[in-house]
Amino acid sequence: MAELTVVGKPVTRVDANEKVTGEAVYGYDLVLPNMLYGKTLFSPKAHARIKKIITDKAKSYPGVVAVVTGADAPWTHGESIKDKPFLAHDKVRYIGEPVAAVAAEDEDTAQAAIKLIEVEYEDLPVYVDPEQASKADAVAIHEDFPNYRKAEFIVPGGHANVAEHFKLRTGDVEQGFKESDLVLDERYFVPMIQHAAMEPHSAHAQFDKDSGRLTIWVANDAPFRALNELTEALEMPKEKIRLINPLQGGGFGSKGGLKVEPIAVALAFHTNGRPVRVKFNREETFISTLTRHEAVVYCKTGVKKDGTLMAREMTIYWGAGAYAEKSPTVCIRGSLPAPGPYRIPHVKVDGYAVYTNKPVAGSYRGYGIPQGAWAGEQQMDEIAKRLGMDPVEIRMKNIFVEGDISYWGEQLHAVGLKETLTKAIEAIDWGKKPAQTKPGVKIGKGFACIQKPTRSPTTSASAVIVDTKGDVTVLAGTVEIGQGCNTILSQVAAEELKVPMAKVHMHPLDTDVIPYDASTTSSRSTYHMGNAVRRAAIHAREQIMEAAAPIFEARSEDLDCADGKVFLKDQPQMALSLGEVVRRKLGPEGIVRGDGAYTYEIGKDLDLETGHSDHASAFYMYATQAAEVAVDEDSGRVRILRMSAAHDVGRAINPLNCVAQIEGGVVMGIGSALHEEMVIDQTGKVRNPSFLDYHLVTSLDTPELIPIIVECNEPEGPYGAKGLGEPGLAPTPAAIGNAVADALGVRIYDLPLKPENVFWAIQNKNKKTAA
Repeated sequence: MAELTVVGKPVTRVDANEKVTGEAVYGYDLVLPNMLYGKTLFSPKAHARIKKIITDKAKSYPGVVAVVTGADAPWTHGESIKDKPFLAHDKVRYIGEPVAAVAAEDEDTAQAAIKLIEVEYEDLPVYVDPEQASKADAVAIHEDFPNYRKAEFIVPGGHANVAEHFKLRTGDVEQGFKESDLVLDERYFVPMIQHAAMEPHSAHAQFDKDSGRLTIWVANDAPFRALNELTEALEMPKEKIRLINPLQGGGFGSKGGLKVEPIAVALAFHTNGRPVRVKFNREETFISTLTRHEAVVYCKTGVKKDGTLMAREMTIYWGAGAYAEKSPTVCIRGSLPAPGPYRIPHVKVDGYAVYTNKPVAGSYRGYGIPQGAWAGEQQMDEIAKRLGMDPVEIRMKNIFVEGDISYWGEQLHAVGLKETLTKAIEAIDWGKKPAQTKPGVKIGKGFACIQKPTRSPTTSASAVIVDTKGDVTVLAGTVEIGQGCNTILSQVAAEELKVPMAKVHMHPLDTDVIPYDASTTSSRSTYHMGNAVRRAAIHAREQIMEAAAPIFEARSEDLDCADGKVFLKDQPQMALSLGEVVRRKLGPEGIVRGDGAYTYEIGKDLDLETGHSDHASAFYMYATQAAEVAVDEDSGRVRILRMSAAHDVGRAINPLNCVAQIEGGVVMGIGSALHEEMVIDQTGKVRNPSFLDYHLVTSLDTPELIPIIVECNEPEGPYGAKGLGEPGLAPTPAAIGNAVADALGVRIYDLPLKPENVFWAIQNKNKKTAA
């Protein structure tokens, strides 16, 4: 590969100035001309039939333009299972479900009208525990589930509330347990948590009756997925629906698909062509958009005395909440690698995505990997302890390396896991005794390893346009959600066209203009869209070279480009700017457009019975994180002293951006380890739906962070790059959990590791010791 000039360099983010100066306009800030204001009535019941909705008073309230209920919006949507209504139909399934909406001339009027809507309910049984909801005698939360449209890969679980049953079968686990010298069987729990993006949810919608066009302005991380869901739900042609993406103030998986959009759309059909905005406040975002899956994980592992893993069996109940959303695919993609990045001859996994009467769960940074790692990686340390082995030794004996065949049947390549493990533990001085601390404070160290697949197969398409000024415009459907994709893609275009970064611009995201992209999810964008933009830029460059050849009276292969200019290789002083070549060939208004697309062509879906595939993922991400903690035995408070995070990124297109991604991910992981949980009572009510009671990590909780970039080139990735966005938080809780267990000599199986949980674990240990 030729020497790279932009890729691999710590380039400053292209959107830095507009964001730090406040010039950036986010979806939540957007105000449209002649706009109406929408408000939503949410269900106060977790599971109930709707007997009657009376809207007369709201409709007659001065300033109200439209009032809608499920009767006015008889549509349902869903990606893998089409089960979710725009507004509740006949029954509600969780506290916070949208039941009715109002559009008015101002927000105060809309809110006043909402309070005038009367709803009569008939209570039904409430299920808040996915294990209980999955039982054969449980009342169906979705009576019509057998009739829902489902994706081909959906395997219903047989019982009323099991939306998906994932199965992985390799070898014979019972035989593996018989051949083991030690078998350990434990239950672990990971609670439901919130995405807590800085920007709450909002959407604007406008329907033009004359053209039949529906336009939606929304910060959505998968606008083409949203377009597909709307097309199917409304039975409208795609060309009649347009999504325009303003800037997004974070999402972490919460802003894909349809959340607030259905409410805005339902109102827009009744506002006589005026646009309507629906904004959720923080509490509404907590209860009525999306959460991360709670998970009950049973993990049973058999091992030889020398540490060789023989068998692992896992049963995972994924709490889907009231609607399927992404639960089937989280169940599949989270359960598949849950046994960990190890050579295990006998593996059995059963993952169940279970409907409950809680807020809807869906995509969250890490996509099911943190839940499995919390169980599997803690059990690895516990096994090592019982065998008298160092946790590093047992990992090194079993860890995936280049060329291994995974327990789902795929030969692995570009495996940088062992290097991440070595570097992560070195960074916290593994094996060295900690310095003496004050009485009552215990110091411990721990680490955890993970492997994460990406969504496959998927497609990304792009276009790169060069004009007569030599300016480059990149058209890409990847959404800038704060992760730095606009900078990465600009670097790729600049690298291939050999132009300064200042010459490259990203086109605003508009589904009428931008080529198709599957989604900005699953850490797929650098790999998939990076490849697409690279191909588009090469296509544009080739056209420019062909256009320049007759101008220079040379062959195109005798030409080269650098610094935004085309020149003769043997006479570099003979040069023309890219823009001048375009002008001479196509005139003053001419443009050269290069097109490119990328699909992981050999990707194969998992076998529905065995969970096997020889090409399940376009690439795999590997990481090890290590923590040193101090635990106060009197209070149970856990303080993290330092944390290393070594991530195999393939090739760092922008090292500065990689470090930021790693650090941000680790901090989120610390929050989910120490503080975060949505407290939901037995009636299904969220008791802490605001940042007053939902504890996020602050700068005071953040320890010394040691980000480590490991580069194990992925052959198919652009310049060898993989993804990075999600693994940053995946091993964090397990690493901290192992460090706490090392400090105290007692293991805690349920997250979060908040002071009271740790305190009572210490007290129970002391009671057992005294007995």
